[in-house]
Amino acid sequence: MGKNKPAVGILINSLDMGGAEKQSLLQAKLMETEFEVYFFVQKKKPQLKQHIDFIKREKINYIQLSGNIVSRTTQILTCIKRNKIKVLFAYLTNDNFLAGIVSLFVKIKTVGGIRSSYLPVVKYYVTWFLQKHLLDYVIFNNHFGREKFIKNGFVSSKSIVIQNCINNIHDDINRPERQKVRILSVGRFVSLKDYYTALKTIDYLKSKIYDKEIEYIIVGDGELDQQIQTWIDDMKLENVTIIRSPDNIHDYYISSDIYFLSSISEGMPNTILEALNYSLPVVTTDVGDVKYLVKEGINGFITPVKDYKMLALRLSELVSDSVKRDTFGKAGHNLLINEFSERKFQEEYINFTGKLLNDNLT
Repeated sequence: MGKNKPAVGILINSLDMGGAEKQSLLQAKLMETEFEVYFFVQKKKPQLKQHIDFIKREKINYIQLSGNIVSRTTQILTCIKRNKIKVLFAYLTNDNFLAGIVSLFVKIKTVGGIRSSYLPVVKYYVTWFLQKHLLDYVIFNNHFGREKFIKNGFVSSKSIVIQNCINNIHDDINRPERQKVRILSVGRFVSLKDYYTALKTIDYLKSKIYDKEIEYIIVGDGELDQQIQTWIDDMKLENVTIIRSPDNIHDYYISSDIYFLSSISEGMPNTILEALNYSLPVVTTDVGDVKYLVKEGINGFITPVKDYKMLALRLSELVSDSVKRDTFGKAGHNLLINEFSERKFQEEYINFTGKLLNDNLT
C-alpha cells in the first residue's frame, strides 16, 4: 500500500455470516484506491472461509484483535497512532462502542454503523449515547431506519445513509422450466428472520399448487437452528432442507428459482441484493428498504409482515409461471446494475471520507 495515502480504519466484530461483514470487506477493498486501509476484526471466531479467501485475494490489510476490551482498545490505539489513521468506521453495536472508547484517547473521526431498522433496547440506547457524545457520525444502510431512529432521538445532522452494494455482478441467468421449483431463503437463524412464518407459508403453499413440485431451501446458521428443525418436523414438511453455513453459498442462488424473505425487520437486505445478482425474482415482507430493491409486480412482490397466506399467494404466482419468473429476474438484475453497483458505493464512501479529512484540517 502507498504510505502517501491518508489512512483509515474499518472495525467489525467478527467475520461471521451476514450483510455487515460482507459490506465491511467490500468497503475495505473499494477504499484502497484512495486510502491506506486497516481492517480490524475484534473476535477470532466465527470466521467464514469465504471472508478469509476474500481478504487474501484482495490483499486487505487485516488486523486481528484479541483479548478483553482493554486489550483490544490498546491494540487498536497503538495501530492508529503508528499508522496515523484519521478516520475509523465501525459497523455494529460492539464496534460502535469500541470506536467511542478510542475517540476518548486519540484525535480521530469516528463513524458508527447501524445495519438494520431495529435494535434491541439496550443496543439502541448505547448507540444513541455514543452518537450524541462520542461518535462524529452514524452511517445507516437504509433510509427507513434513519428516519425511524431520528424520530426516536438520534441527531439528524449526524445520521447519513450509504446503501449496500453488490460486487462481481454476474451475467443475466436464463433458467429452464422444470417440474421441481426451488425456493430459497438465506440468513441467520434468528427471530427477526421469522422462519416460523416462512414455514407456515410453505405449508400453505402446498395446498395451492398442484401442477408443480416445490422444494424449499434454508441456508444459514444461528441460535434458532434446532427450533427451526422442530417446526419443520411438527409441520411434516418433507420438502424443506436446512443447509448450514456452506463454503459456497452461490451455488444455491444459481440452482434456485425464487428468493423468499420473511423477516419482521431489516435494514437493506444483503441477501436480496445477492438474489438480484443471480436473476432471481423475489417475494419479501415489507421491511426496511426493500422497496428500493423490489418493485411490485416488476421484479417481485412485497407483502405485509407475517401474512403467510399472502406470501403463499405471491409465491404461487411465480411457482406456476416460469415466464414471469424469467421476466422478473431480468428486471431485478437490471435494477441492481443501475442502482447498487460497486462504483456508486465506492464514490459515496470516498467522498464522505474526503469531507471528514477536510473537516480535520479546518
